[in-house]
Amino acid sequence: MDLGILTLLPMVVLFVLIFTTKRMLLSVTAATITGSILLGGWKFAAVWLEKVQAAFSGGTLGYLYLLLALFGILIALLDASGSVTEFAMWLSKYANTRKKALLITYILGWLIFVDDYLNNMAIATAMKKVCDSHRIPRTFLGYVINSTAAPVCIAIPISTWAVFYSGLFEDFGVTTGGSGASAYIAALPYMFFAWISLIIMALVILGVIPMFGITKKHTKLAEETGVVCPADVSYTGEAIMAPDFASIQAENEGKKAHPWNFLVPLIILVVVTLLTDINVMLGCMAAIAVTGILMLLQKKVKLTQLFDNAYNGVVSMVAICTLITMTMTLVEVNTATGMADYVVETLKPFLNGAYLPALVFGFCAVYSYFGGGFWDMAMIFIAIVVPLANGLGVDPLISCAALVCASAAGSTTYVCGDAVMVSSRAVDIKPYYQMKGTLPYAIISYVLTTIAFLVVSFI
Repeated sequence: MDLGILTLLPMVVLFVLIFTTKRMLLSVTAATITGSILLGGWKFAAVWLEKVQAAFSGGTLGYLYLLLALFGILIALLDASGSVTEFAMWLSKYANTRKKALLITYILGWLIFVDDYLNNMAIATAMKKVCDSHRIPRTFLGYVINSTAAPVCIAIPISTWAVFYSGLFEDFGVTTGGSGASAYIAALPYMFFAWISLIIMALVILGVIPMFGITKKHTKLAEETGVVCPADVSYTGEAIMAPDFASIQAENEGKKAHPWNFLVPLIILVVVTLLTDINVMLGCMAAIAVTGILMLLQKKVKLTQLFDNAYNGVVSMVAICTLITMTMTLVEVNTATGMADYVVETLKPFLNGAYLPALVFGFCAVYSYFGGGFWDMAMIFIAIVVPLANGLGVDPLISCAALVCASAAGSTTYVCGDAVMVSSRAVDIKPYYQMKGTLPYAIISYVLTTIAFLVVSFI
């Protein structure tokens, strides 16, 4: 079935509804139903159910469910034990200004480079209360955390992103000394989106680049009222107020805030993840075990309360899992309608000449933002980009670097992407507002990255 331009209709429905209703689940479900109607006509209900089942059978959904459940348990236990509050109180001695709190958040983003999900969840858990105390709005914190995750993961060659793309490079013959990993390392100087995004973020934190858009609006609101997250932006629908650490410290006068109940599980999480070939789930399970043992040894909870908190942690992730189910269903629908094939065939005539890397980044970044899919997008386009680069005499390494950059660009901005949904849940805001807070700064990075690829193409 050749649907032609109609293959884009589900994504048009998605974005029209997102920007008009701001209701994510409604928008993405409507998009899946639209695609199912294109595929099955009056039998769209059967097609829709088939695509939901296909989403479950793919493996990615099960992985995300389990990973989010484990993160939910860990966060719930750390919160119930008081470890997060103690860590925030301890850290507030060092992060005693707004700028210092944001710089520490930024530095932590570099330190937790193993995986973007781990980066989002761990840093948000560590820094939310500290940043709240300085009246930093959650939309701005979400921008800092989300826009650090993928760029850092592609900039440091021992992350889940680096492992995936090294393998992909090798599969398509893009190697240095016969190694895809060596080729990936050689391509690092050309990962312009990562470097530019991280530099822009640092400049925004330092005040060199002013805030604008929704982050500026919410910063003013937070400073004037103490509301760091308005009710309509909050994931739970309840406004989040800046905590008064001075009052909390006065209530606990004489008690010393210890960071280790928070830091030890976090260190265990990162170390075990690295030692098990970047298996984030095993790292998370080890951190949960350590947290539970510490809570029981310190008699902070009874065993039954420990399991109650763990259960509540899983329940807290149900809403985001439902939303991810629909987004994965939309991926299946778009695959069945042939949207990727249509886009590739439409773009092929334009992918030529010395400016190939800039075109690859520009087209693929836009595709990632509107069409979703980051790693799978790269798998589709690399099969075209590498032969085309070789045929045109363009260095395939630079074109592949452009492809990686496009994936990272989409990951940080696509409103229905798993990365945006995970980061938005981590900072307790709705995905639409996570995207809206990030997009203005990401557009600057898009433009500068495109210019950088144009420049390097003609050197």
